[in-house]
Amino acid sequence: MNPSIDFLESMHQPIIPGLPDDLALRCLAKVSHGYHGLLESVSKRWRDMIRSADYARYRAKQGCCGDWLFVLTEQSNNHWVAFDPEADRWHPLPKVSGDCADRQHFGFSCVCVYNRLLVIGGSYAPLDSSVLIQRPLITDNVLQFDPFKKQWTSVARMRTPRSHFACSVIAGKVYVAGGRNLSCTKGLALAEVYDPLTDKYVHLHNCNIYL
Repeated sequence: MNPSIDFLESMHQPIIPGLPDDLALRCLAKVSHGYHGLLESVSKRWRDMIRSADYARYRAKQGCCGDWLFVLTEQSNNHWVAFDPEADRWHPLPKVSGDCADRQHFGFSCVCVYNRLLVIGGSYAPLDSSVLIQRPLITDNVLQFDPFKKQWTSVARMRTPRSHFACSVIAGKVYVAGGRNLSCTKGLALAEVYDPLTDKYVHLHNCNIYL
């Protein structure tokens, strides 16, 4: 048989035999993320579906992300992993890229808002203990992990770099307060609020913080 004909026939085979592809997508979208590795191993068609933009958009629309526990493994070049209790599995997240990807990250805060993980601020220090003593880099950077697209992106930076600060989500907005940086090692009496919908930080005025 002509190989090209075999290829064309395989391209038109249903994702799940007996079901239209749109219904198959809905079925697979209900499967917990912790099983995605197993789903991708079933066939190339399933792998392409799991990794497709349509799949990510449908899961996002339906809010099918589940409840995950995020952990930054120690001394591992900022390697994040997530535990999916529904699947009872740990799975690695994509590698965080950037200028500080090879440094130890500490003193940051994490929150989940609108089904996204935000990793906010903190300090970066060399992982190699043989490196000469250096001051840690305290950052205003904010990273966002999208569990549907399975990717990290940078969002709006804080107005003030800080580490070891308080952080909380109230009514869909992220509040950060206090902490310290290299210009104010004894403690910052500054707070700001981040709105994920506008991707902007705003200073909070008349803020009294006792450290």
